Amino acid sequence: MKHLVLPLAAIALAGPAACASPEKEAPQSSNGLPFRAEVSESGFATILSAPPASFDPVEPPPPAPRTAEQDAADAEFMRVADYQNSVSDEVQALAERLRREERGNFQTLHYDNEGELGVVFEFLRDGPATLRNYSTNPTFRGQTVRWSQEELRAAAEFMWDTFREDRVLQSTGIATQVVTAQISVSEAEFRALVRRKGVTIPEPVELVFHATPMVPLVNPPRPAAQDQAVPDEVAPFLRIFPRHDRPAGALNAINSRVTIVLKDGCFRAADWEGALVLFPFGAKLFVDSNNYLAFGSGERPGYARVGETVEFMGSVNEVTTPELVDPIHEACGPGKVIQVEGMESAAAGDTQRRVTDRANAMRALQDRYGLDARQAERALDWLDARGEANRKTTPDGILKPPITGAMVADSPPPPVMDPSECPPGSSLSSGLCRTPDGHLRPLPEWLVEFLEQDR
Repeated sequence: MKHLVLPLAAIALAGPAACASPEKEAPQSSNGLPFRAEVSESGFATILSAPPASFDPVEPPPPAPRTAEQDAADAEFMRVADYQNSVSDEVQALAERLRREERGNFQTLHYDNEGELGVVFEFLRDGPATLRNYSTNPTFRGQTVRWSQEELRAAAEFMWDTFREDRVLQSTGIATQVVTAQISVSEAEFRALVRRKGVTIPEPVELVFHATPMVPLVNPPRPAAQDQAVPDEVAPFLRIFPRHDRPAGALNAINSRVTIVLKDGCFRAADWEGALVLFPFGAKLFVDSNNYLAFGSGERPGYARVGETVEFMGSVNEVTTPELVDPIHEACGPGKVIQVEGMESAAAGDTQRRVTDRANAMRALQDRYGLDARQAERALDWLDARGEANRKTTPDGILKPPITGAMVADSPPPPVMDPSECPPGSSLSSGLCRTPDGHLRPLPEWLVEFLEQDR
């Protein structure tokens, strides 16, 4: 497709209107350009910043009343924890002895948390009889198993060695006598791949599939003009909109942020030394009602615009797979490529968290310490003001964010071990001192200070 080249003088560049509050913006059409951007003489667009779209946070609903099932689950959890705590020293000492004296026979152990609680010690030979030679604890059980830990690890390594380059293996894990392999394609596609390679899956491996034949998994990076995820009117101004060709596998339990900009038709991470960006599987572009280029399927709450920071679950990792990075380098030149796993606005997420955290803190003050709703609200305002007053500047001149009232108020008190530590009018219950009506005591020092001045 021939790219449209517009002279700079003909383009309505992003100016004061682009920084106005989203609620006051009126749709603009930039003299033929379908979205707000600068366009260089090459004909490709550049967007270095954009205000977040308007976002109305939702007040979280009150928690549902506890059910009998939840109470039973909590009681079961405590039963299991009490048992494990009672035998942990004995288990550790016995395991160390077995590793020395039953080397080559003893493999590993696991806790059996179903029904009659116990500890299972795994041996390759004569499990029950071998264990009886070392322990008379009736809750300890010896079990004869088929696979050694070395064989299980070898099976996991075989999966990675065989299928790493095919990028169909998300993760592996070793459990009791099984290696689970998480597969990112459908079973039919994977079985066909196995036949083409002429290999046999090791017997201990259990395959877990995360796709169906209805989900297209061939989605290589391609020029923007050929990408159905790019609107036709936007494509001439982009060099490429690169997306991963597999759904995300297991992700680290961490929130990451990346500021995604568009420079001369290429998407880059402004806060990652300008690294090129690989978008998640299924990402799409659209132009919102205020003529900003944005990510996602439409203007649903929390969507992000090109030029702002996105937030997602998982770490920011460099991508080196040739099938994914080669088309990006061909379109945009050499450079590091990083992968992002989400298209949600970080600003919208922050706004929602502030509302959610404050609501949770309000409920915590009422449920834990017996404050009424108005007292709880005043307490949070008091904490917020005190936190703002105590803000500090770092040695490099950066003002640290304040500790909010929600952070302080929602922090649970430390557990109590001895009933004598409970103040008068309270007693020890599940590791905390409580009054007859269930409120925690003693009150935190900050709450005592607040109540004294709130009279």
